[in-house]
Amino acid sequence: MISLDGEKLRSLRKARKLTQESMAEFANTTDRYLRDLESGKKSNPSAGLLYSLSRALGVPMEELMRPSKDDG
Repeated sequence: MISLDGEKLRSLRKARKLTQESMAEFANTTDRYLRDLESGKKSNPSAGLLYSLSRALGVPMEELMRPSKDDG
């Protein structure tokens, strides 16, 4: 199973000087959900949202993902 790397998401967003609000708007989600993703409270966004986040950051989707702990 693959999950979102919230720390990586936050780091990339800040490096591009995007606010949570502006990135959430671009990705068609809420800033609350984005905060939950970045903090690790949520880690399994839909493929569509993962795609939108990666486009907003200009990185491949794979860069935002990490293997889950039960993958080894």
